[in-house]
Parts: sequence; structure tokens; C-alpha cells
Amino acid sequence: MSIPVTIPKEVPKDSALSYDFLRSEGIKTIQRLAGDSWTDHNTHDPGITIMEQLCYAITDLAYRLDYDIKDILGNNVAAYNELYSPATILTNNPVTWSDLRKVVIDIKGVKNAWIEKIIAESEGQVAPKGLYQVIVEKDDLVTAERDLKQTIKERLSANRQLCEDFEEIRVFDKQRIQLTGTIEISDQTDDIHAVVADILYQIQTNLSPAIRFYTLQELLNHGKRIDEIFDGPVLEHGFINNEELERHDRKLEIHASDLIKEMMDVRGVVTVQELLVQSGINDGKNWVYYLDPTKTPTLNVQDTLQSLQFTIQGLKVALNTNQVTHLYHQKLLASVTKKELSLTEKDILLSVGKDRKIGSYYSLQNLFPINYGIGTSGLPNSATVQRKAQSRQLIAYLTLFDQLLANHFAQLGDVHKLLGLDSSMDTTYVTQSLAGVVPGLEEVLVSKEGYQNYLNATEEQVAQGIQRKNKFLNHLLARFGETFKTYTLGDQKEGNEAVVDRQKLIEDKVRFLQAYPVVSADRSKGFDYRKPYTKDDNFSGLEKRIALKLGVEKDEQFYMVEHLLLRPYANDATTFENYYEIGEIVAFEASDVSTTTICIVDTHNLTEGEQIRITQNETYNGTYTVQKVSATSFEIDIPFEVAGTNGTANWQRIQPNLRHHLFSNPIVSLETSPNAGHTFCNVSHTLKIGDLITIGGAQGYDGTHRVTNITDQGFEIEVPFDQNFTTARYHKNEVKDRYSLQLSFVFPEEVGRYQDPVFQNFVENMVREETPVHFTTHIYWATQQEITSFKKAHEDFMASIQQR
Repeated sequence: MSIPVTIPKEVPKDSALSYDFLRSEGIKTIQRLAGDSWTDHNTHDPGITIMEQLCYAITDLAYRLDYDIKDILGNNVAAYNELYSPATILTNNPVTWSDLRKVVIDIKGVKNAWIEKIIAESEGQVAPKGLYQVIVEKDDLVTAERDLKQTIKERLSANRQLCEDFEEIRVFDKQRIQLTGTIEISDQTDDIHAVVADILYQIQTNLSPAIRFYTLQELLNHGKRIDEIFDGPVLEHGFINNEELERHDRKLEIHASDLIKEMMDVRGVVTVQELLVQSGINDGKNWVYYLDPTKTPTLNVQDTLQSLQFTIQGLKVALNTNQVTHLYHQKLLASVTKKELSLTEKDILLSVGKDRKIGSYYSLQNLFPINYGIGTSGLPNSATVQRKAQSRQLIAYLTLFDQLLANHFAQLGDVHKLLGLDSSMDTTYVTQSLAGVVPGLEEVLVSKEGYQNYLNATEEQVAQGIQRKNKFLNHLLARFGETFKTYTLGDQKEGNEAVVDRQKLIEDKVRFLQAYPVVSADRSKGFDYRKPYTKDDNFSGLEKRIALKLGVEKDEQFYMVEHLLLRPYANDATTFENYYEIGEIVAFEASDVSTTTICIVDTHNLTEGEQIRITQNETYNGTYTVQKVSATSFEIDIPFEVAGTNGTANWQRIQPNLRHHLFSNPIVSLETSPNAGHTFCNVSHTLKIGDLITIGGAQGYDGTHRVTNITDQGFEIEVPFDQNFTTARYHKNEVKDRYSLQLSFVFPEEVGRYQDPVFQNFVENMVREETPVHFTTHIYWATQQEITSFKKAHEDFMASIQQR
């Protein structure tokens, strides 16, 4: 039953909607300000009449302010685009295990799914935190399991959380369950085949229940709130009830009593006798049957139809098993088929309102009694010159009030612009002309041009408009519970430079608000490493959020690395420790291509495209790119030299490795030490004498060393100084989890605003504030040379991880 819309009889008190309240407050103000000279407050007093008309005009403005948002926005389509629908703003990237289960179950072919932690396989091993395995129960219609796993991998990768990954996806095989026993059917049953099909379907539903998808309206009818319904990821096939999802956990045992109850709930079933559950030969159980934990149960329909007996009044019934099977599969198909919902079935869409001319103004002078001689009635031609002069005098006086009110109405009419996301709008005070609105205005104006100049001068200066626009945007940010701290720190600018900075701040706030559905929902989302990593599209939600809050320009791009993705894989040929190890070349041979040479080795872990340095061979000393690899050789980009045929040499990688960049520290310089046979490593450190360190990237020093002496400027190692190497990297040898819940940010300290120490401090605070508190955050400031090297290592790593 629809509720009729009526005008309330009682007007709210203490409100601008109440004419009586406004008039009373006006009288009180007059008494307070002019009580000793203005004692007559009756309606015949012209001053009271003027106040009453003002009160009425204010109630008109208040009523318009009280309009529904659709009436205020009118038919301005652009304004509606900035109002985010529930599915746009309330949903989020999967955060909980339940969210991830929903994402997997939403895939066609998946009946149910579970997310479990990865546990170390052997004693002493520690699995990094954030690694999970996905267990999937496919529906009975899936045949191509490999395609299903690929689809699941793609969906999970696209919804992966920061510092989390999926090590394994396991699609469980079916454990076929067979039932034996006797079921008595009522003699009032019209179609025994339909009853038997219902029995089989109820049993299958108990063994392996399908997760139901709901429409938005169905959940609203169940009493769910909007915020509850949209709390979670966006799904293609509707919404999943959280309570139902929790109930449908992995089934590890079957209770015969549960199956009997399901059968008895079928209309037409009288009794169930001697029920036995089994999945093979001689393994039947009467009451509790324990399932194989590596499989999911499903009903063996054909065998069950052969072993179950159906009777009516004690007489065995002969069934057409083909007909029963057909009816059963129809029911099963209906339960596993997932229908993609229309937009209206899974979201609330705002309809565009009507243009109610909310900014239009009707002069209060038109409301005065006719004897005042103003407004549309005016004065008759027979009026005296003095009377006409008095009328014009009153028009001029009341126009001051008209102009104030007209500007307020115009301000309301432009509210969609004031609270909109147009960064180019820097005018926040709106005026409107009274020409053609106030009768007789032209007679009291000195000049139309002067009046128009007055209106233009009323609008605020550019700097003031920018300041107010920032306040409006701060209000919009606050509605989302967000703040946008200013980054215009350091030297305070004045004049045009200050205006430019504040205008950029407005543009950055607008970009942040326009992208807010993404930066809020994907705040802890990782990038999809199965696709190319780009700063335009495929990068993490946290990076996107920080970049928008810092107003990062193209030349100020930074890098963020999830340590979990750097973890060693079973098929990785290199580790952090062995990446820069020196290998031996036992011989050089000519290749089929005249531009390359084959390097014969006992073993190697190089890949095509890597850069290496060859030493200890006068013919081939130098730097090369690996062109081709085999199990016991690799080719380098130099023609074969006969003189080097029988030569041996050493090879070592020189291409920077991302793990090496993040898990080690740069040595500023390698210097000779006063202690003979020692080298001094110039670097800021926290080492102690006796600590073991590993040096990489400098052939003469690569390997493990013990710290023999320390100073505030660095430390010494017991290796003779080698003038051929001036810099290197080192890390302390200690048992440390480098991968769990850790992020590294790398910023270019020699670019743009990053050169300012104050801005650097602002950046570090911003990163730590925006990064989820359970992550350990590492921040590095790199020189241009280091950034170039890091960028190359980052690109190589991103290319390699995409192939995993």
C-alpha cells in the first residue's frame, strides 16, 4: 500500500521554514536594536510590513533548500554522474576469506570453494605469511578442469590483496556416494518418478549444497540493510548470503540421520528403513560415514537407483530409471546454472529529476499591498510627481534586499557546481541580475553598465575563490571520512605562485574524488601480475592512492614492491645468495651463427637476455648479453676467436637483481685501509665486530666476510684492497623473514619536489599513514643512477613473474 504524500499541518518550529518563527525573531531583533525609538510593531507599520515580506521570501528559500536531492539537481545529468551508486561506492576488493570464496564461487563451473593457509611441508620450514591455497568443488557439469583452473587463477590474480598470493589451486575429485535401503512412498502419490527425483535431489543437496545467488530486491525483502548487502566484492551473478556461506563449509562426514530427515521432508515419503551409506564395496556405515578429505562427495545416482528399493504399501515399485535420471538432472541443472543479473537487479540507480528552476527569483516587491505603489501593480499615471518619487525611493531601498535574496537563490541553483568535481570552477559566489525581475528597476539605476559592473565586482577574487573551492572539496572528502593534507610545504610562496600551487591542490583533490570508488575499494589490492605492469592501469590500489594524495607528476613516479612476490619458487634457478656467484667457463667454441660464441660450462642458471662479465681470459674479457642457453652452455654476442679455443675463464652476472636492491645496502665506496690486507667499506651501518656479511656486485669482493673493525663511517673486512672495484652492495647474514607482510617504496630523491627535505618528510609520513598498519614498510631514497639501475631490475622482475 502506497503512503499518500501530504503537506504537514504543523510547520517545524525554530526553523527557517516557519514564517511565525522568523517574524517573532525579527520583532525581537528590532526590540533589541531600536527598542527606545521604534515602539509600534503592529502590522500597519511599513517597517513591519517590509520585515514580513522578507520573512516570507526567506521561507521560500528554506523550502527550496529542503527539497529532495533530485529536485535540487534537477535534470543536470552531469551532476548525477558524480553521485556514486551503492554498488560503486559500498563494495570493495576482497578482504576476508569469505570475500575470496565468493569471488571463486562466482565463476561458472565452481560449486563451492574454500581458502586455506599454506603450512610448511617439513619441520623447520616457515611458510611466509599471506600464502594460501584454494580448494575448489566443481559442479557436475564441468568437464574441462584445466580451463576451470586457468579461469580461477585469472580471477584470483585480478582480486589479489597486497602481500598475499595463491600458491596452489586444487580442484577436488568427486567421492561418489551410494545409498541402500527401503523407502516407503504414499499410495496417494500421482507421479512416483517425480518423487524419487526429488528424493535424489534432496540427498545431493545435503551432500554437496550449491551456494545460492540472490538479487538485491530478494535480500531487501529478507530484511537486509543496504550496507550489509553491498559489503564485499562485486559479483557477476548477484549476492551471496554470508550466513548461508558459513553454513556450507567443507563436509568431512555424512550423518545418516541428516539424510533421512532430507528424505522425509519430500512430499510423498512415508518411511525410510535400513539406510546404509557407502562409496565402494563393503565400506557401508549405518550412522556416520567419514569422507575422504581430499575429495568432495556427490551422489552416485545410477548405483543408488539400483540399490535403493521403493515400495507402496509394502509392494516393490518398478521404476523407469531413465525418466528419474532425466528429472533429477533437470533439477540439478537449475541449481548450478548461474544467471548474470541486469544492472537494476544488483544496484540502485538514481533517476534524473525535473528542472524545477530552483535558482529563479520572484521579487518580494511584487508581494506588497497595492497601496505601496510598487511591484507589478505600480502607480497609476494620475499619481503626483512626489508620490512617484516616493515609490522609486522605496524600490531602490527594497532592491538591496532583493539583490541579497536573488544571490542566495542563484547560489542554491548552482549548488551542483559548488559541490561538483569541476576543477576549473574557481568562482564560488554567484550573483544574478534583477533586470526584468524588479518592476521599475531601470528607473532607479544610474546606469545599466554600472549595475552590471557592481554584480561582477561582487564575485570574489581568484585567490578567494580558490580558497573557498578547497573548502567545498574538503567537505566532500569529509563525507567519505577522508582528509587531504596539503603538500605545499617548504618555502611559502606568494602572489601568482601561491595561486598556482592552490589550483594544483584543487585539481589533485578533484582527481582523488573522481577516482574514489577505486582508491577506496582497492586500497589494499595488489596489482595483477599475470598482466603487464603499468603505471597507467595495472598497479596496486595503495600506489594509486598515495600517488593521487601526493599529486605525483609523470617525472615523480615511484615504485612499490611486495616482498612476498620476491619469494623463491621451486623452479627458480637463482636465489638472493647465489645470484652473483662466479662460475667457470671450461672452453669456448664456434656457434652456427658467426656473430656469437658458445661458452661451455659444467652448469649454469642463466637465461636469455641477461648481462654477464667475463674475466680471466684476455680474448673474451668484457661485458656481454646472453643470446642462447642450453643445459651445459650459453652463447654470448661476440664472434668466435680461434685464439681463445682452449682458454678458460670466469663469468658473473652484472645485471642488477631486484632482491639484491631491496635486501642489501649500498656501499658508498671501497677504500684502502691502514691495516694491511684489509679493505674499508665506507657506508652508514649498524654492524658489530664479528658479524658475517655477504658482498655482491663487485667480483673481487663477492662472497661472505667477517667484520674485523668498525667506525662511524663504515667497517673493515679482511680482503686486500682491489682498485678495480669502487662500489658494491652488502647484507648481514642473519635468519630473517624477508617476505611476510612487507612493502618497499623507492623514490627518486633527485627529481622535482623530492629534492626538498621537507617534502621528503611529508612523503614518508603520507606513505606510513596510508599503508595498512599490519605491513612493515621500508622507504628508500635513490639517486638518479640508482633509480636507473633499479628500474631495469624492476622491469626484468615484472616480466619474469608474469610467466609464473
